[in-house]
Amino acid sequence: MAPLTERPSLVDRLQDPQTSAVLHRLLDHAESLDQVLQVAGDLPNLVAMATDFFDAISRKAAQDGIDLEQRATDLLKLLVRVTEPSSLRAIEGLVARLPKLEEGSALLDELPGLVATAVDVLDEWATQLKADGINLEQSVRQGLHAALYLGGQIRREELDRIGFLVKSDVLNKHSVEAVSMAGSALAGCRRGTCEHPVPQRVGVFGLLGALRDPSTQRALSFGLQFAKCFGGVLEEKHNGANSAP
Repeated sequence: MAPLTERPSLVDRLQDPQTSAVLHRLLDHAESLDQVLQVAGDLPNLVAMATDFFDAISRKAAQDGIDLEQRATDLLKLLVRVTEPSSLRAIEGLVARLPKLEEGSALLDELPGLVATAVDVLDEWATQLKADGINLEQSVRQGLHAALYLGGQIRREELDRIGFLVKSDVLNKHSVEAVSMAGSALAGCRRGTCEHPVPQRVGVFGLLGALRDPSTQRALSFGLQFAKCFGGVLEEKHNGANSAP
């Protein structure tokens, strides 16, 4: 058994420089220690006041139909879900997009001005259409009705053929002009304002006699010229089809 080390006396310990330094530091903080002790003495009263305060809040919440315990449980569940790795990754992504959201909020601030500008443009456009004799509301209604009606009547292949027709020379201004003149001649003939109210029977001699009429000669010339042009187009299409791989 090892011999016990003899402890220094109290006087020797008080005279030790390290002990004196510790005592000086304690005396320097004596006021702070006294305040801490006072707070510790008041701690039971503070706890009691806090308990009374939370009890009052609980009673008030219960009177309002609020279950604080259930809400605390829900809050804890929400905290668990928020701190899940997938939720944290989503929050990180959201935080990374905050500058974009700030830019979007800036655009929202400018939105009323942009809407006002758009309304002014539409008003000016509607006024111009009204001056041209176009009822904007009626035109929109009829246009939507026509679009919906045609959309329900036309199949996709028919719509493709209409598109092909629009891209062709059928709507060329010269073609439209020729069709318009043919329509006027057809209407005049049907109304009886061309030559005879009712078309008469014409034989070979009548046909030879009609050939002397200048208007008939111009129509025949146009027909012969059309036949020549149409024959050229047929030949071009035929050669193109044969040369295609």
